[in-house]
Amino acid sequence: MQINTLSEFLTQAGTEFRLFDLGRRLQAIEPADFVAIEAHQRPYPWPLQRHAWLAVCYWKTHSADQPYIWFLKLPLDERGLLNNGAVKYFLAALVEQLGQDLTAPLSDEQQQNLAQTPFTFAPSPEKLAAFHARLGQVLHTPPSHFYQGALDYLAAPTQHDWQQLGLQGLAEVAARLQSDAPLSQLLVSQWPHLPEPVQTALCQQCEHQPLSDSVNQLLLDAVSHELERHMPDDERIALLLRATAASPTFIRRQQKIATLLSVAPSQALMLCLVARLWQELADEALLLAYLSQLAERHGDLFNAVFSELVSLPVLRPLILSNLHNPALAPALKDALGALYTASATAST
Repeated sequence: MQINTLSEFLTQAGTEFRLFDLGRRLQAIEPADFVAIEAHQRPYPWPLQRHAWLAVCYWKTHSADQPYIWFLKLPLDERGLLNNGAVKYFLAALVEQLGQDLTAPLSDEQQQNLAQTPFTFAPSPEKLAAFHARLGQVLHTPPSHFYQGALDYLAAPTQHDWQQLGLQGLAEVAARLQSDAPLSQLLVSQWPHLPEPVQTALCQQCEHQPLSDSVNQLLLDAVSHELERHMPDDERIALLLRATAASPTFIRRQQKIATLLSVAPSQALMLCLVARLWQELADEALLLAYLSQLAERHGDLFNAVFSELVSLPVLRPLILSNLHNPALAPALKDALGALYTASATAST
């Protein structure tokens, strides 16, 4: 029987598997949804630079403590559909190295050969830590030895050297903030006592994990405090806001974004929204405010950012329906006109 998709391959090999997107931020992909994506029944939901950035984890049944992982960067076509030719290419390379036994041990040479295929990638250390933290929870495996060190530090930050903290431990803290109320309250109470590098590392992990209401409140309060300073730090505002990204939409965050977009939004904020908080732009008022400010204040970014936004299935219909909206701001009309002219010229 010919096998054409990852799902078929993993199922026929007798494994259990989970899939995650690692493009814009860490997100789980339900197996049934991925089957529909592979069948071209729907576009890939979270494209980044016209690719799907996948973490594929599989294991022998009853052996979830020994998972195998691939990181795949698969191209998408202009409609956002998965390029199945790339999948077949990778599967052929995999079979060449492993035969039919997906759980056979790979030699260093075989691992290097697979890594050299054009459809694999190495995640950033921050995303890799977040992924392993989430995977450990999904598979119910114990946290790393860095986790206890992170807990000890949070309990008494002045008694420990923050430079000895492991990134994986902070990732495992972030992954538990929604479900572990005492841990969440500990972080809230100790936040003012944490040095800025620790706050930054925690924010970078929180952006990949859903958070408790109290932690989201803490982060938005920190944004407000930063805005009240004589010279607000634009990068820090974006960092704090981005840290809430994996939590479902909530009204206070929407209001905060609307406020930030109304007062000369920085480049850091504009990039934060397209990279991590694009789901908030599904609100038409926020989307039009964002695009107007992008065109007026950050025109050098407009074409690239617009291309990314329109590639997202959740935003594409809303954007297209507003292209000829007579109420668009003049700067936005001009930017869209220039983009259309550039596209028409390129296609001739």
